[in-house]
Amino acid sequence: MTSISEKQLEIIKTHMVHDSDVLDIKFRAKNNRFDIISVFNGEVDDYLKKGYVVKKSMVRKTTMCKEKANGVQFEDDIWCMFYNLGFKILNRDENLSVQWGPNETDIQQLDVVAVGDDSIFVVECKAAAQSVSHSFKNELNKMEQYMRGVSDSLRHVYGLEKRVKFIFATRNYRFPEEGEDIKRMRNYGIFHLNDNTYKYITSLIKCYKNAAIYQFLGLMFKDELINDKPITIPALKGKMGKQSYFLFSIEPSILLKVGFVLHRTKVNDSLAPTYQRLLVPSRLKGITKFIDDGGFFPNSIILNFCEPSDDVKIKFDMIHKEEDSEAEFGLLSIPNAYGIAYIIDGQHRVYGYANSKYKDKHTVPVVAFENMPSEEQLQIFMDINENQKAVNPSLRLDLQEDLCWKSSHLDSRMKALRSSVIKALGNNSNNVLYGMISIGEDSATLAFKPFDTALSRSGLLPKATATRWTGNLDTCLYDINETNNEKAMREARKNIACFVDGAYSIANNAMNEETRKVFLFTPRATYAFITLIGSVHRFLIQTGVICSSSSISERLEAIKPYIIGLSENLNGITDDEKRTITGVLGQGADVFWLRSYQNFVNKDFPNYCPDELAEWKETQDEDLQLEGNNIKKDICGQVKRLVFERLVMVYGDKWDKSVALLKNVTENKILKMFGDDDSFDPNNYDWRDYLEIMDYKTIIKENFSNDTFSQVFAIDLGLGFKSKNDKIAWIDRLIDKKKGMSMTRSDINYLERINTHLQQFISE
Repeated sequence: MTSISEKQLEIIKTHMVHDSDVLDIKFRAKNNRFDIISVFNGEVDDYLKKGYVVKKSMVRKTTMCKEKANGVQFEDDIWCMFYNLGFKILNRDENLSVQWGPNETDIQQLDVVAVGDDSIFVVECKAAAQSVSHSFKNELNKMEQYMRGVSDSLRHVYGLEKRVKFIFATRNYRFPEEGEDIKRMRNYGIFHLNDNTYKYITSLIKCYKNAAIYQFLGLMFKDELINDKPITIPALKGKMGKQSYFLFSIEPSILLKVGFVLHRTKVNDSLAPTYQRLLVPSRLKGITKFIDDGGFFPNSIILNFCEPSDDVKIKFDMIHKEEDSEAEFGLLSIPNAYGIAYIIDGQHRVYGYANSKYKDKHTVPVVAFENMPSEEQLQIFMDINENQKAVNPSLRLDLQEDLCWKSSHLDSRMKALRSSVIKALGNNSNNVLYGMISIGEDSATLAFKPFDTALSRSGLLPKATATRWTGNLDTCLYDINETNNEKAMREARKNIACFVDGAYSIANNAMNEETRKVFLFTPRATYAFITLIGSVHRFLIQTGVICSSSSISERLEAIKPYIIGLSENLNGITDDEKRTITGVLGQGADVFWLRSYQNFVNKDFPNYCPDELAEWKETQDEDLQLEGNNIKKDICGQVKRLVFERLVMVYGDKWDKSVALLKNVTENKILKMFGDDDSFDPNNYDWRDYLEIMDYKTIIKENFSNDTFSQVFAIDLGLGFKSKNDKIAWIDRLIDKKKGMSMTRSDINYLERINTHLQQFISE
C-alpha cells in the first residue's frame, strides 16, 4: 500500500494526540490504576452494579472509580512508558484502526502507537492475570500480514523517513527460549517486550530520566543503520598487547546514538557477560550541570566497536605513518548504526551530555577497541574499577585550599579557609591536635570531614553565597570589610586555628583521660565540641562579654569557664548518661551530642540557653511528651466523631456511599490483618476503628467545599489562610513524621488550640 485516502488520514490524526497539554491529561488518567468517571447521580446505581464505587458525590454528579482490567492496565502502562521516554505523539485511545491493505476490510486496531523524532512504534499488548503459557501463532502471523501496510500508512502521515518498529508486548506470559513464537518474532522483525524488558525500560527511565531514549533506541534497533552515511573522523590507530585500538575525538550527540551500555540485566543476557550498573540519577544531573557550567573531563571514554555484519563494519584508511612509530594516522569511518559501540567505561560522562546544551558542540576523547570479546571487555571494566583508586574524601577536602584559596567566589574561599584551618590544627607541632587529623592520604585518629562540617556550622567563619555574605556576621573571626583577600584569609586562618586550639587545650587539661578518649578526641566529639565553642562564642558577643575587637586571648579567657564546666560535667557523667549519648547512632547523632554538650554547659551557666537547646530540652521532658500525646488522642477522637457526624448531615442515610472506596480499602486491610485467624468474623470489626488520621484528612479535603465541613475543620493556627490546604494544615501536626518524634511546648500549644476549636462543635 503506497498511499492512503484523505478519510483514512483524518481517522489516524483524530485518534492520535499531538497537543502536549492533552497528552499530559491523558497520561494522568492512564497512569492511575483506577478508571475514574463522572456520572449523573441518577446513574450511580447502574454503575455500582458494574463494579464501580463512589469516590466523591456532588449536587448533580458523582465521581466513581473502578480498578482497571489487566489488559487495559497493561496497555496504559505501555502507553505511559512511551510518554516517559519522551514521545510527544501517542494514540488518544484504543479505537485507533489503520487500513493496511487495498480492501475496506483490511483494517487493524492498534493498541499503542508512539511517534518519535526518527521512529514510530506500534505495539500489540497481551496480558494475563497470572503467569501462564500460551501460543500466539495466529496473532503473530496476522501481525506479520499487516505490518507493511500499517507502516506505509503511518509513514505517509508522519514522514516517509521514519522507521517503524513493531513490538509484541506481553505480561505474565511464559515463552520457551527457543519456542516457535520467539522464532516467529525474530523472523518477522518483531521485538518481544516481556516482563523483564518492561522492568528494565522503566528502570532506565527512573535512572536516566529523558536520556533513557538513547539506550531504548539502541535496544530496539540494535545494529540497524540509522542512515547510510558513515561517521568519518580523524583518528590514530595503535596497538596494546594483542588488541588494536583507535584514538579519536567525537561529539557526544553522535556517541549517544551509536553507543550502548551492557547493563547487567536479564534483557541483555544474549550479550553476556554484562557488567555495567544503572546510572545514579543524582550523579547524572550533577554531571550535566558541571558540563553546562564549563566543566570538562580530561580522561577518555572507553568503547568497543562490534561488527554484526558486513554492512556494519568500521573502516580505517591510513594517511600517514612515521617510520620510527607503530602508530598510524588516518580517517576512521564508523557505521551510523544503533548500539554498535559498547561503552566499557564512562557511561556517566556520556549520558551527562544527553541534556547538556553542549552535546553537539563539545567533543570527548575516546579510546575504542574493535570486536573485543565480551569477556575481555569485562576484564577491562574490572581492571579500571579495581585498580583505579578513587580520590580519598579527606584528600578532596585537603585540596580545597589549593583549588579555591584565590577564588572569586566567596563560598569557595570559605571552603579553602576551612581546609587551611584544619591543616593548621593538625600540622602544627605546638597544637593539641598535632598528628591526630587525617590529612590528604595520611591516616590518623580523627577524620577530616567532621572538622569541616563543624567549622561550617560554628559561626567562627562567615556564611556566604558565591557573591555575598549571609547570616550573622558579627560573631565570625573573618574580617569581611578587608579588601585585600589574601590578608583577610591569612589573618582568619591564624585567628580561628588559634582559638580552636586554645579551646581544645583548655578541655584537654580539664578532662580526665577516659573523658578525653570518648568526649574530645572522637569524630562525634569533634562536631559537638567545635560547634559548641562557636555557639558559646556567639553568646559571649551577644551578651557583651567580648566584642569584635577582642583579642584571641581575651576570647579564650572569656570562654574558659564554660569549657571547664562542660569538662567537669563530662568527668562526672554516670554510666547510664554515657550509654545514652554514645548509643545514639545515625543521622541525628551529631546534633544529639551537641545538645548534650550545650546542656552540660547550661547546668552551670543557666543564662546560656540558645533557642535550639531550649526546644531540645522540652523534647526530652517525659511529662511534656505525655501531655502532648494525651491531647493528640483527644483530638483524634473528636475528629473521628465530627467527621462521621458531618457525613450524615451532608449525605443522610447514604453517607457510606461517599466513602465507599475508603471503606473497601480499609475492610481489605482488616482482612489481611486478621483473616488468617479461624475465628475471624468481619461483623465483629467496625472499619471506622481502623482509619488513620490521613484517611480523615482525605475525607475532610474531599468534602471541604461544603460549609458543614469547612466551618468545623478550618482551623487557623495564627498563620492565616491562603488556600484550602492552609485551612486543614493543622491535621499534619497530629502525624508523627519520624518514629519517636518529640514535641516542644510550642507544639503542644498548637495542639491545645486545635483541641479547643473542635470541642465547641462537640458540645452542639
